[in-house]
Amino acid sequence: MAHRHWCDVYGHEWDCEGTALRHLAGDTEPSVCMCIRHRVPMEEGDHSECSIELVACPEHREEQLRRINENRTKPTAEELNAMDGWDDLFRPMTPEERMKFEAEHRFMDQVIFVGLKNLNTGFDAQGIHHFSPADFGEVINRCEPLHIIPIGIEVFTTDGGFIEVVFALDDGSPEEDSDWARRLVQRYKEFADITMSATFRVPDSLLASSGPTSELGHSLDGDSAPKIGS
Repeated sequence: MAHRHWCDVYGHEWDCEGTALRHLAGDTEPSVCMCIRHRVPMEEGDHSECSIELVACPEHREEQLRRINENRTKPTAEELNAMDGWDDLFRPMTPEERMKFEAEHRFMDQVIFVGLKNLNTGFDAQGIHHFSPADFGEVINRCEPLHIIPIGIEVFTTDGGFIEVVFALDDGSPEEDSDWARRLVQRYKEFADITMSATFRVPDSLLASSGPTSELGHSLDGDSAPKIGS
């Protein structure tokens, strides 16, 4: 089953049969295309509603490589760390990582997202929450005192049009810093018909203590927002 990429050289969609060459990641051989949301190969299951990865198409790979070589400089330590981070994003999950991934999603649904309107009307995969920029800013506010870290943020239009995906790695922000997410919220706050969705890293201590009413003081009754204790 073919899937689609977005050519970041000349800006167009193209069909891929399962592997692609990623010059920007420093690859010299094609590698398996992974779903960044589900962390499985794109050829496993239906990912038609998941994000489209930016990868140069075969026709424009040489042009991309030419541009890279023209602007090549010795990478800084921060850039090398960022490259390592990108590799990790496209690595398949182990069974243990998948169990934690699912537990994190349950925690976010039952604790952090309570009382906020989910704008996913079916344009994204079931179970993925999308919020207005204002509500997404509230998500970040709720996450920060619990040390829940946004990993990547996807921006869509309310009718399902993909705009961009942004990572902390993109601007070199510290891993534990949420300011990059707030800057992204501010960028889109004045635009109508925008939704924002994200993946988060939830501390193990929260997952261990979560329940219908956890020791953290989260109130999960009704549609009220969670009450975060000190």
